[in-house]
Amino acid sequence: MIELWNVSRALGLVSLLLMGVVLALGALHNTSMSRATAKAMPRFVVVALHRNLALITVVFVALHVVAVLVTPYLPLRWFHVVVPGTASFNPWPVGLGAVALDLLLAVVISSSLRRHLSKRAWLVVHWTSYVCFPVAVAHAVVNASFRGGTWWTLVVPLLASALVVAGLLFRRASRRRAAADVPLADRGRTDPAEARRAADHATGAQPVVREMRVVPRAAPSPAPGSPAEDEAQTDTLGGPEAPTVALPPRPRRR
Repeated sequence: MIELWNVSRALGLVSLLLMGVVLALGALHNTSMSRATAKAMPRFVVVALHRNLALITVVFVALHVVAVLVTPYLPLRWFHVVVPGTASFNPWPVGLGAVALDLLLAVVISSSLRRHLSKRAWLVVHWTSYVCFPVAVAHAVVNASFRGGTWWTLVVPLLASALVVAGLLFRRASRRRAAADVPLADRGRTDPAEARRAADHATGAQPVVREMRVVPRAAPSPAPGSPAEDEAQTDTLGGPEAPTVALPPRPRRR
């Protein structure tokens, strides 16, 4: 009975450590370290490592939950580990564990339905894993303090937290260095022609060139009997090569 309880605690701590490694790898994505790693190994290897470690973490979490429910040392039912606040035995650690499990299930379900979700919705749910991690750390620390844990039950949460914090700090520093490489005069500026080409490439649209015609304004006709009328007796039938006909001058009326 006690041995099964210790096994469930060990499974939970291994799950927490794996979760810290997975989140640290996710924080290092698209940074200078990931680009340097991509030169040594293909990109799909790094992505596969992240996904496989995430799947192994889910397996260890499931084993931890099953061990907690099976052991007779803890009077818990299945809904106690899913619905927070329903357990009367050790309510705070069990409630924190239930919240962490629900957030992890949301991440797993959204990842399995990624093809049917928009990218924005999937990212919002996927980033809840960073909320799941501190709740899981609080669950481990409160449970260890409540049951009088040994040194390794406290070292593992601290080590996992250090990995995640280091990954997030490195990601922020990498983005700042990338922004510092851009000249100060060019920050916040966008070339209109380049932006137009990028928009056409993104939407698949082609620029439309419209032909503009300049129509000359017709000259006013001369008044009858004026000298200008005598000078405009040449009729042009149209076109630069059209024949012209000269008419005799009209006698003036007195």
